[in-house]
Amino acid sequence: MKYLIALYVMMMLIVFVNLISEFMLGGRYSAIASWIICMLFFFGTIFFANARYYLSKNGK
Repeated sequence: MKYLIALYVMMMLIVFVNLISEFMLGGRYSAIASWIICMLFFFGTIFFANARYYLSKNGK
């Protein structure tokens, strides 16, 4: 369950960064926000792969 919560938090951070960039900052820092979103996606993918490995190892 903690893996699901962590992935949901990662998704919330991506949406939050996007909303801050577009609505509060008017798109002035959209390139920086895009890099932050890419890094969050990358770390989320690593976390997902790690959780999948850990869960498959414990399932056997």
